[in-house]
Amino acid sequence: MRKGSHHSEETRKRMSEAKKGERHPLYGKHHSEETKRKISEGNKGKSRSLETRKKMSEAGKGRKFSLESRKKMSEAKMGKPVSIETWRKMVERRRKSTHT
Repeated sequence: MRKGSHHSEETRKRMSEAKKGERHPLYGKHHSEETKRKISEGNKGKSRSLETRKKMSEAGKGRKFSLESRKKMSEAKMGKPVSIETWRKMVERRRKSTHT
């Protein structure tokens, strides 16, 4: 493809469909521990822009977790100390929910 030219929307859709599921070259494969380590090393020290962080935040908002996942997250946080500021926020939320 020449520099500056673009695929049509229809062509992009066909290219996308051609690599989905079992037809994807990495379908069913996993990275080796060495490869994971290299990826990790390459990403260390990189900082994301404010715009990227906002997009990541928005992408995760409204996500529904299964009961099983919520239970696991709850258990993982149990017994961990929270800051005074966080504790105050939790108390305030409880007050609001019991008085409404």
